[in-house]
Amino acid sequence: MAIFHMDVADNTVQLVTKHCGLQLELYQKCVTQNPENWDMKCITQKRALAKCSEDNVPIIKHVKEMCDPFIKDYDACVMQNQADPTVCLDSLKRLFHCTEEHGKLPPSGPPRVVAAEKEKEDKPAASGYGYRGGA
Repeated sequence: MAIFHMDVADNTVQLVTKHCGLQLELYQKCVTQNPENWDMKCITQKRALAKCSEDNVPIIKHVKEMCDPFIKDYDACVMQNQADPTVCLDSLKRLFHCTEEHGKLPPSGPPRVVAAEKEKEDKPAASGYGYRGGA
């Protein structure tokens, strides 16, 4: 029996493209038009793409939540070492390992037990009486 393994990275890119195609296109155009200072000129487009991605691709939001300390650590390192960002390779490796660990969830996001579902699990099964639907 063959087991289907979805490439989460490829699927994530497809979902971002599907749901945030306009934001992605605007960000790409801005970067292309501003090769010298795109990191400063394209902040608005970058933020719009990030928000759209978080809102529409649950795995992105999940990874950002789980890896937030590593993201902040890496960002701070890069800001402090703009002249030589290679100093931040250890921070980047830690961030990479976190995203690898938490990015293997299905695109629907992490499983969650809702309080009502938890109550159903704790209660004994119904007696079987009552309407069951149908014609």
